[in-house]
Amino acid sequence: MRRTRSTRDLTIFGIVFAVILFWIVDKVCFQVRVDHARGMSIDAISNRLFTDIISRPLHFSLYRTDLLAATASLVALGLIVLYNAGWRKERNGEEHGSASWGTAKDIRSFMDRKPAKNIQFTQTEGLSIDTHQTQRNINAFIIGGSGTGKTRFFIMPNLRRALTSYAVTDPKGEIMRDYGLELASRGYQVRCLNLIDFAQSNHFNPMKYFNREDPEVSILRLTENLINNTSGAAAKESSDSFWVSSERALLNALIAFVYFAEEDPSLPMVIDLVGRMGASEQDENKRFDVDLMFESAKHMVASYLKDPDQFDDDATRIIQGLEFAIKEYTPFTQGAGETKKSIIISLGNRLAPMQVGHVRAMLSDDDIDLGRLGKEKTVLFLELSDTDRTFSFLASIFYQCLFEENIYIADHSPEGHVQVPIQCLLDEFANIGKIPDFEQRISTFRSRWISACIVMQSYSQGKAMYKEQWDTIVGNCDSILYLGSNDNTTNEWLSKRLGSGTIDVREDSQSYGMSGSSTKSWHKVKRELMTPDELALIRSDECVYTLRGVRPFLSKKINPSTFVYEAKRS
Repeated sequence: MRRTRSTRDLTIFGIVFAVILFWIVDKVCFQVRVDHARGMSIDAISNRLFTDIISRPLHFSLYRTDLLAATASLVALGLIVLYNAGWRKERNGEEHGSASWGTAKDIRSFMDRKPAKNIQFTQTEGLSIDTHQTQRNINAFIIGGSGTGKTRFFIMPNLRRALTSYAVTDPKGEIMRDYGLELASRGYQVRCLNLIDFAQSNHFNPMKYFNREDPEVSILRLTENLINNTSGAAAKESSDSFWVSSERALLNALIAFVYFAEEDPSLPMVIDLVGRMGASEQDENKRFDVDLMFESAKHMVASYLKDPDQFDDDATRIIQGLEFAIKEYTPFTQGAGETKKSIIISLGNRLAPMQVGHVRAMLSDDDIDLGRLGKEKTVLFLELSDTDRTFSFLASIFYQCLFEENIYIADHSPEGHVQVPIQCLLDEFANIGKIPDFEQRISTFRSRWISACIVMQSYSQGKAMYKEQWDTIVGNCDSILYLGSNDNTTNEWLSKRLGSGTIDVREDSQSYGMSGSSTKSWHKVKRELMTPDELALIRSDECVYTLRGVRPFLSKKINPSTFVYEAKRS
């Protein structure tokens, strides 16, 4: 504010001074020219010059010579100013940075006039869901430690606005319990993948959502997801080890075989195949059930290669898929009996959680219909334990399938996007597990009318999970909402992101004695907009919101009691 006022005052002073200078030079030139034409001497002209000018202050000469002289004086003044400034670029008051807090004027153009048409981040700041109007995506990164109100002050209010379809991670099951019926009464289709009480869950079959044109790619992604999210920390560090690579290839083979050979393929069928596998250390040529099934598939492929014309298009596609399965299975058959037995046991242990009765039933068929999200207003709740991560890999698979299915639908629609916008409210994002290629997915959501709000307790949680890709993920979130945290890494990161400003500091010095003196001086120093320790001490009802290309906001958290949940109906 001080810098703005100082610049304005200097500008006004400069304009006034230039006008006065122009007037004086014009008057002097006019008077000298007229008196000289009358034949007056130089001394006489100079003696009466001031009197003549004052006697007619409102007179202004438009004679060419007088105007040129006055203009030349302004040019000379400008050159003198530039010379004294040293031709330097100066930013008075911004020598060490220009960071400052945003105002209502800064956010106004990014908000819809109807409050209920915005995603609300604070009591006073929101963002229109019309991304073409704002030229901003509606991906968001929400940070808040335990008890800071991530669910109460962000997820619940925005979910109740009912602007889009939603996929909501519901760690405690409280969101569906409190608002499921309300959303259903407002016309929403409500579904729930319950990974706490499986008997109460809708059914979810990941194999239903394989890419129709390239199912092999979906098979590879599903396998990668399962391997990554069912491995311990030590195994993740050595994910390319012989044993993990062998499990990956075998799982690819089994999933592909089930997908192309069965009428209604599902993951429990894959698990059953693992149970029918075996290996003999005494007789390495011994064949077990699954070996015989793959040998039968080999004969089918060989028959096709001899005479492809005898097969129709559907049969050809099945045989091509089985050929992919055989290629993935072949390395397993080449191992020694003891090696094969170890791979089978290891893979069986990895898939063991899906042997639980209610889990098998949930995965055997599908009624959750992930593609419905982009076609009509739907809310999918994912109830996930926040104390037990045994089944978190299923949450990761759920979101992987959700993204792939709706991106496929968007890409194959005439408009290039889904019919109903989809917003994913990913609470406790760290508990979901690592979603394959998420850093690439989130960068392409906007044009397809899909968005993600990543909710975490700290910045370092995401860094630990996604490593070098984490910065890319956060970089694709145009909105960041900080609700409070004691995590040093988070506060240091946000403080740096908010930037630094320039402040004036006064120094006083005083000396004592016979000739004592005192001095006062001002100088400019760099100062963070908020230091990490100030962020840690933020009030419980305050938050920090940043939007790309706009100054940050220090605001009040949403007040649920006064929040506008839906537009007034005429």
